[in-house]
Amino acid sequence: MKTNAFIHKSGFFAFLIILLAAFSCNNLDSGTEFSAEDTDDMGAESLEESSNDDAEDLAMTALSSESAAGGKMAATDDRFACAVVTRTGTVDAGTVRIDFGDGCTDKRGRVRRGAIVIVFNGFWKVPGSSWSVSFDNYSVNDVKLDGVRVVTNITTDTLRRRFQVDLENGTATWPDGRISRRRLHHIREHECDLNNVLIRLIIWGTADGNHRNGRGYQIEILEPLIYSRECHDKGVIIPVKGVKLIKHGNRQITVDYGDGRCDNIVTLINVNGRTKDIRIGG
Repeated sequence: MKTNAFIHKSGFFAFLIILLAAFSCNNLDSGTEFSAEDTDDMGAESLEESSNDDAEDLAMTALSSESAAGGKMAATDDRFACAVVTRTGTVDAGTVRIDFGDGCTDKRGRVRRGAIVIVFNGFWKVPGSSWSVSFDNYSVNDVKLDGVRVVTNITTDTLRRRFQVDLENGTATWPDGRISRRRLHHIREHECDLNNVLIRLIIWGTADGNHRNGRGYQIEILEPLIYSRECHDKGVIIPVKGVKLIKHGNRQITVDYGDGRCDNIVTLINVNGRTKDIRIGG
């Protein structure tokens, strides 16, 4: 009888140990899976980042265009197709306003409304020159952007112009009324062809803020983010190469933008090395 009792007890304890082990593993694993919140945060953050970088690129294009003296911009960049660009002041100091009015749709289906305002001091090509980029009721696909970016030319090699970008109180108001906040310190490098046309935009640095659900984050770009003009013309709104690390308290996710192919897909990688592909912007 003792033997049978011992067998029954041993069996029970063995079952209990297995159950506890399974329970412990499930608990451990649940903290490293991708949640719906993770996916939503990554998609929204990448979309917000691309909209801000797009606005800064529009500002740079307007500043560098000799035809930005007033009226519609005579440029091949279709983003300006129905925008009115007005310039006041001199070549060394003044204001440029890019006004999309009540709505301007580019060939990729992105709808811009309102205006981007650039106030500059010094000719943009000259190291030490600077300008600010702000918004007047400006939105992209109904996501409204606010805040002031300060850009400074820190170029030391004329073959690759470099600019320091600082944003302290950036916000994005989403169509449902939620607000995300952003602060960043980036370096942007412009790689141009022989005709001085931008072919690649290279970005590195850090950012922090909170997502539209209120969850805070810190970002470090581990491998420079690369935007391609060729891919942009095909409707790619995000970097095509580069890696950044996003931390939320004790959680962290690495975002890999790929190998240079023209797509709007990023790969999320969690601390266990598990991956998930998501499409940005639809």
